[in-house]
Amino acid sequence: MRKLLLITSILALAVACEKEPDSPPENLLNQSKAVTVDSLRQMQAAVSPNGVSITDSLHVYGIITMDESEGNLYKNLYLQDHTAGIQMRLSAGSDFAVGDSVRVSLHGAYLSEYAGTIQLDSIDPDAMIIKQSAGNYMAPTVKTISEVTLADEGMLIRIDNVQFTAVELTETYSDAINQASENRILEDCDGNTIIVRTSGFASYANQIVKQGNGSIVAIVGRYNTDIQLLIRSLPELTLDNERCAGQLINKNFDDDDINSGGWITVQVSGPGVNWTTSMAGGASTPYAVISNWNGSSNDACENWLISPGMDLSSSTGAVLNFNNAYNYAGDALAVLVSSDYSGSGDPSLATWTDITSSATWSSGGWAWANSGDIDLSAYTGTSVYVAFKYVGSASDGSTWELDDIIVTG
Repeated sequence: MRKLLLITSILALAVACEKEPDSPPENLLNQSKAVTVDSLRQMQAAVSPNGVSITDSLHVYGIITMDESEGNLYKNLYLQDHTAGIQMRLSAGSDFAVGDSVRVSLHGAYLSEYAGTIQLDSIDPDAMIIKQSAGNYMAPTVKTISEVTLADEGMLIRIDNVQFTAVELTETYSDAINQASENRILEDCDGNTIIVRTSGFASYANQIVKQGNGSIVAIVGRYNTDIQLLIRSLPELTLDNERCAGQLINKNFDDDDINSGGWITVQVSGPGVNWTTSMAGGASTPYAVISNWNGSSNDACENWLISPGMDLSSSTGAVLNFNNAYNYAGDALAVLVSSDYSGSGDPSLATWTDITSSATWSSGGWAWANSGDIDLSAYTGTSVYVAFKYVGSASDGSTWELDDIIVTG
């Protein structure tokens, strides 16, 4: 009998120690200390870029809209109420889940800002987050790509009729091997684009991106002026419909990376000269630039900027368009197309068709010009590469700039 009583007591203690949702009577809480997520964001915005230590006994209610379960977040949660959403940075990992209704005690928390993202920092998940209930549904706000703005940072949204750009279709969501975060580009059928940012630790990091057109449910993130979508779970990308024609290439250099999206540079000669990105001249976003001026003289060179391969097997008539500018005397920039380039290495080993004369070019003096639409329909049914070839001599050389290289079709 004594053993039975002891076992019964242990079982009762174990049950009593299970963590249950906490629903304290409202009259035990000072409701005058309850704040909204939007008021927290305004509190931080008022002192930006400095932070705010919360010393008052404030608390905020909301629903967890993104958790750590898929590995796309680490020691972070997203919280949303009827006013706004916000990122919560935790002092330790947690088992809170999407749909948990919670009360967050804010005494000792810190509001901060990182690269434009407003964060509710220094949150102890065990001591400061109290689960009220589970399984609550937060409906995403439906928007188009062009309607998503930096003001939506922290919110759960859904975008319909989108797809990953053609150059992304051979890529994984991120770099699982090196556990590095990467960006993928999502587009709509009008050519508007938005970044999808995924951690290399995400459970689906090594999977090839979904190939079709459809909907995405995601959290709106931000890095400086870039809007980034954060996937909560892969089933929320229902990209199962037939793709729209969309854009085959959209290289705008806004990520300040000359090689992103599968682009390569090839130095045939002139090792000190290469394509790079710049914002010189007061540009609001980066562009591509090349010059053979080394600071005291010109270097003889031949340098190529080459696109990833584009499959035109189902194209109805592809079109190339780009912006260009130049200054100083030197050879003109050339644009060429190849259907037998290997995708890497010496471009002289492939056959290239010069389509330079089909483009409209800058008049010089750093004046930007649009190339106009250059017909690539002659390459329908093949896989092609577009290249920009720069040549400079030891006695002269222009500085050339490129931006917004787009192929549709």
